[in-house]
Amino acid sequence: MTRKYRMRINRMTVDKLGVKLYDRVYAVIAELISNSYDADAELVTVRAPMGQYLASKVGGKVQSKPTSIEVEDNGGGMSPDELQDFYLIVGSERRKDPRRGDKSKKYGRKVMGRKGVGKLAPFGVCRFVEILSAGGEKINEGETEGYRIAHVILDKDAILDDSVDDYEPKVGDQDGALSSKTFTKVILREFDYRYVGSIDELSRQLSQRFGLTSKNWQVVLEDTSKAYSHSEYKKVVGGFDIAVMPGTKIEFKGALPTESTSSSTGYSVVNTGTQNINFEAGFTVEGKFYPVVGWIAYAEKAYKDELMAGVRIYCRGKFAAQTTVFNRASGFTGEFGIRSYIIGELHIDWLDEEEDLIQTDRRDILWSHELCSEFQQWGQKVVECIGKLARNPMRKTSMDIFFKEGDVQNRINQEFPGKDQKDLRDGAVEVAKLLGKSMRGDEVYDPETIEDMLQLSLILAPLRTLDDKLREAADEDNTTLSVVNDILRTAKLAEIATFGRAVQKRIQIIHRLESLKDSENTPESELQDLIEEAPWLVNPQWVPIIANQWLNTFKKEFAKFYKEKTGDEIHLSDFTESKKRPDFVLFGQDGKLQIIEIKQPKHALQKDEMDRIITYYEQFEAFISDPKHKDFSSLASDFHITLVCDKENLKGAQLAAYNSYIRQGRLTAIDWSSFLLRTAKAHQEFLDEAARIKELR
Repeated sequence: MTRKYRMRINRMTVDKLGVKLYDRVYAVIAELISNSYDADAELVTVRAPMGQYLASKVGGKVQSKPTSIEVEDNGGGMSPDELQDFYLIVGSERRKDPRRGDKSKKYGRKVMGRKGVGKLAPFGVCRFVEILSAGGEKINEGETEGYRIAHVILDKDAILDDSVDDYEPKVGDQDGALSSKTFTKVILREFDYRYVGSIDELSRQLSQRFGLTSKNWQVVLEDTSKAYSHSEYKKVVGGFDIAVMPGTKIEFKGALPTESTSSSTGYSVVNTGTQNINFEAGFTVEGKFYPVVGWIAYAEKAYKDELMAGVRIYCRGKFAAQTTVFNRASGFTGEFGIRSYIIGELHIDWLDEEEDLIQTDRRDILWSHELCSEFQQWGQKVVECIGKLARNPMRKTSMDIFFKEGDVQNRINQEFPGKDQKDLRDGAVEVAKLLGKSMRGDEVYDPETIEDMLQLSLILAPLRTLDDKLREAADEDNTTLSVVNDILRTAKLAEIATFGRAVQKRIQIIHRLESLKDSENTPESELQDLIEEAPWLVNPQWVPIIANQWLNTFKKEFAKFYKEKTGDEIHLSDFTESKKRPDFVLFGQDGKLQIIEIKQPKHALQKDEMDRIITYYEQFEAFISDPKHKDFSSLASDFHITLVCDKENLKGAQLAAYNSYIRQGRLTAIDWSSFLLRTAKAHQEFLDEAARIKELR
């Protein structure tokens, strides 16, 4: 006679505690694995297609792929009666059930399950859940001996039906048969649009979910999307391999009791660093001591992987929460380092002793509860302590990475190769060490930042060396001539190094200008921007005048004057930041206003462009000669126009004005070839001379 099974469950329970809470495949698999642990399983095998979605979207509709996920274990299993009484009764607490109790039968494991709703987790990712399990007492039927098999298939759609009757699962064809061994296999089918990580990703995800180390417990993954012979077909789930910064690890030792204790005896805090420890391996509330076992430390590298970052909190070996700074408010000293580098693993079994202080979906704990609030304050003290422990090691680590990634020592040797430049090499190394210690986070791996810091080390090295030599001379009663010569030689090198690097930067800008020139579609705005950044491209003697108040005021007043006289808006630039394309660049140098207009290579100056230059000329002349602007004329009594343009296409009055301005010395026209040649030549000669002097022995 076919047995009937009944599932007693409120439809809303399945929806709220299964479908809504568990939407990640690895979290569902973790719930099934925890059931296997509670059933004394020694081996759990997870079979799934990995690194892919379990369903596809076709025409806006989700269509499940013809695949399955299996979680099979060799634990104690369930007989048909046990399946009915325990598995199909949702929400019954196992720990209070005298037939099952708080510990597993064979190994005495403290069971992970409590709420009795984890079995609903699969409905968050699929429609059908098939359970095959053999357990209970061994029985004999004729010549056959074994354990009775329970076999049912649960249908989410049917469970969520509005019927008020108990749900009756479909009975599988193996129900009632005998198995030679106890086991449980859960098979999931008909999936929603959910992703399964690669075998490595899934292994790491499951490693995060369980803080277990036991000789009689192992989880194995099998990727069914690959052939059995494939190198990534099978993987054993292991623990995290996290490199810890020396001297920063704080360990909390002691055995976890099943209940809180009145004393902290048997629990200790161990640290190899020098920081004073002013906390215990737990905390006391109303005369009871609540122990914390595990460790917290500073990682050698910042972890971008959210699974590894932060402190993982476990209860009975199962993941309960993850935190970085124990909810400490932002803005504290060293916050970036702590949030990026803090790691750890804590075990606190009292989280669900008298009360269940873990959220149902295992994503966090109830921090607002009195015990969790005390735990939070305890954790913040630990984090602060580790932040102090990590200061010096962190600085040294940053420095070491900087030296390695930037090949700093070799670069310094190349920059100062002379026999008499040892002091410069030593000075550069010391500066580089200081700068390396100041680098944080990803800066030590960023090539651009590394190069900037290295160049700064090379620039400051001669200045530091000169300062050291001057101090040494000041401390001597009688400074010898050789010391004076050494100081003068170092001063010369410091000067050449400083100016030489400035010119190197100029050469880079010149090369950039040449690349813009050779491009067919370079807009004039880019050329004007470059002139704003480097006015010495036009005249090697020109340098930007930053924060020149009179020039800023002049720009504003002239813009008003220009609009009043012409009716047009005008935007001027003085080599400081500009947010829009200037009509031309305005620059003050030696009591003269420099008006710079730059055109694209091969461009011929047109009539309308010359008309604008004439207008600028006339309005500048009128502005400066106006008695109301005598304060400006005393600072800039004249103006000059520089035009970078390859040729002109002018006739009549425009051509006459163009030639007249040149004769009067009010306009200088430079073609691109002359422009580039004279600028590069002036700076390259300086650079060559700087290199020659620096290498003199």
